[in-house]
Amino acid sequence: MCACVGAGQGGWPVVCACRVLMGLTQACLFPASHTLLGRWLPAQERTTLTGIIYGGTQLGTIIAMPLSGLLAETAIGWKLIFYSISGLMFTSAAVWYFFSASTPGEHRFMTELERQYIERGLNTCGGKVLRTPWRHILRSRGLWAIAITHIGFSCSYVLFFVDMPTYLEKGLHISLKNSASLSALPYAGMWLGNIVSASVSEKIFNRGLLSVGTCRKLFNSVACFGMAVGLAGLSFIGKEHENMAIAVLVATLTVYGFSSAGFMMSHLDMSPNFAGVMLSLTNFIANFGSVGTPLLTSFILNNDPTDLSRWRICFLIISSLLIVTNIMYMIFASAKCQPWDDPDFEDKKSADPEEVTPALTSSAILKAEEAKNH
Repeated sequence: MCACVGAGQGGWPVVCACRVLMGLTQACLFPASHTLLGRWLPAQERTTLTGIIYGGTQLGTIIAMPLSGLLAETAIGWKLIFYSISGLMFTSAAVWYFFSASTPGEHRFMTELERQYIERGLNTCGGKVLRTPWRHILRSRGLWAIAITHIGFSCSYVLFFVDMPTYLEKGLHISLKNSASLSALPYAGMWLGNIVSASVSEKIFNRGLLSVGTCRKLFNSVACFGMAVGLAGLSFIGKEHENMAIAVLVATLTVYGFSSAGFMMSHLDMSPNFAGVMLSLTNFIANFGSVGTPLLTSFILNNDPTDLSRWRICFLIISSLLIVTNIMYMIFASAKCQPWDDPDFEDKKSADPEEVTPALTSSAILKAEEAKNH
């Protein structure tokens, strides 16, 4: 809404300032969500539900694109888009404020049976205020493995949604701007990959076919190698194959969605209590690194976005980056809950270092539940 008012009163500088403000305020959204997911989602359902929840970002875009076109054609015009979305945001914030809670134990409308079911599958400290173990987090090899692969995904994301429209329009003469359904297709692919991968991966490790760690690395590899192959293939498609280019783009972004069952779950695996802190760190590092993507493409293109050979270099560089960062993730990532996730870690360490043991992993919690049932 501020951007809408700013456009009328102060022009593009005010709109840009509003966009910066939006970035600053929305930066906490995913870390805060990760913190709540660690406190609310039982281990045996965490991957699927996380995929559904984060899939809402793509689903919202899919709905907003055609809806914006319809709203822009009304008598009020483009301003109605801003007013409508602002109203929706205020409504959702109000609903969230009145019906949400930090932990299951603090929820006002939950039955005791529901609370017990959720808390049995959790590996967190509830509503207890914890001191963040910064030193242990920053020295964790697993954190840096997540950060490295996060850089690869962020760079590819910027390429797809900042530079790709220019490539399609100037390089292949394909315009998605005039078709809301075509513009929404890449997001639909991401949403589908997100939901499918989360559900399938959870079934695999819940049935004991693969460990949680192996599942994370498998689905992260599918996402990285799939995108690398897709980008490489897209760079060799000529102007005469418009439908093929769109199909490859959508397929590539569909496998991108598999990352929701990969590195995006690793923060929660390693530390349900501090998953939000870890995500804020890796997200900062990744976004800082991804700033170089548009600079790189601009340098390589040299003001000639019609040269497909230059675009090919850009795509192959990002493909290589995805492969390298995923290899680092496969070698160093971990799905084991870390000892420092325990709220009493420092006290136990001071009393008797031998008593310090990692908290239960998702697999261990599932096995414990099965043992109780039998």
